[in-house]
Amino acid sequence: MRDSGRGFLSVLGIYAAGSWLILQIVDVLNQNLGLPPWAFSLALMLLLVGLPIVGITAFLQARAHPRTADPASAGSEPSKGAARLFTWRNALLAGLGAMALWGVFATAWLLRSRPASGPSQESVQSDAGPTGRLTLRSAPEDVSVELRRVISPDGPLLDEAIALGTTPLEAVAVPIGELVVRLEREGWVPLTLLAFVEESGTVVLEASLLQEAPLGTGMVMVSAGPVPGGAGGLPSEPFLFDRHEVTNRQFAAFMADGGYRTASLWPDSLSIDGSRSPWADAVELLTDRTGAIGPRGWSGSVFPPGSADHPVTGVSWYEANAYCLWQGKRLPTFSQWWRAALGDGDQPYPWGTDSKSLRARANFEATGTRPVEYSPLGTSPFGAFEMAGNAREWLRPDEDGAATVPSVGGSWQDPEYTFSIEWREELPVGFANETTGFRCARHSE
Repeated sequence: MRDSGRGFLSVLGIYAAGSWLILQIVDVLNQNLGLPPWAFSLALMLLLVGLPIVGITAFLQARAHPRTADPASAGSEPSKGAARLFTWRNALLAGLGAMALWGVFATAWLLRSRPASGPSQESVQSDAGPTGRLTLRSAPEDVSVELRRVISPDGPLLDEAIALGTTPLEAVAVPIGELVVRLEREGWVPLTLLAFVEESGTVVLEASLLQEAPLGTGMVMVSAGPVPGGAGGLPSEPFLFDRHEVTNRQFAAFMADGGYRTASLWPDSLSIDGSRSPWADAVELLTDRTGAIGPRGWSGSVFPPGSADHPVTGVSWYEANAYCLWQGKRLPTFSQWWRAALGDGDQPYPWGTDSKSLRARANFEATGTRPVEYSPLGTSPFGAFEMAGNAREWLRPDEDGAATVPSVGGSWQDPEYTFSIEWREELPVGFANETTGFRCARHSE
């Protein structure tokens, strides 16, 4: 019986050593492939379940074959009882089956969460130093994702973007710090989002892209939800929102299509400079520097050289409203605009709470407008650019026929405190100057 006891303990020792080796292999695979936390736990659980099976097998085989009570006797056929079930052959097959089951689960997870075109997590780690994790899901899926780490808001982004592959991405290792994440898919409007990743932390992003035509060209999706600071209650449903302010180039297309001459885009009468006139007469008063119809800062119905991609300014509320109607859209409401600017959060700025780098992210107290999308560091939670500064923006009035309309967001000429829910500047509907522009919104369909 002493030999049987020693044989039994030897078997358990061999099993413990083999289990340790298997767990080391699983740990190495986890580090190199980025397996989920449950992969190691599942392997450990399977080994613990196998321990009593091996123990019972060793005990019964030791009694049935005292001289061959070790795994080398696998395949021997004990004469009767439970020893017929608990054979070394059956125990070996059960162990192989358990490891195969673990491999199936791990492989399925890798195939589901790792796009074939993406780099390994190790490549991201080795290039960027300390890492956190990014989970990104999108509608639609199979959207290409790249990111750039912000070295300094006043300096450049990384020289080269890091390609992460295609969505969905689950717990991918990424550099720590502020990241500019860009999503692209052919035929869909690109989307730019910001994320701040801490070391060993995980950030989860949910993104919705819009098809380029006919509904969502140049727009972003804004989900329904609370409006920061109680600015007008809840939008009743999701809506689409221009990703940047309407540009001189875009407004010129409206003019070329006869926008100022299309009666259906205008009220029957307009109030200009304190007097109300029929539409056909009032439109003739909406002229540029040379007396031609167009935004006040243009000349000969042409925008200034080099400003094609700057926001159009010098337009009245009437002109902004007519352009949006021409596009099949509307000017945004007060609550829509602030929902698009700040999302669900309580942060004071579209990008978060950082006020030290505000001048690099928003165009305030400057000498003029900047091209739209000039800085991805100023994007809102939904991917809208230049919500703070650049051009103050016209909104939809609270009531039809109102004599004044709110404008929000602050402009290149204003101090930064004008970007505030409390700062709501009412302007006459016929007013126009070099600081006020607009963008449009529409219901999702």
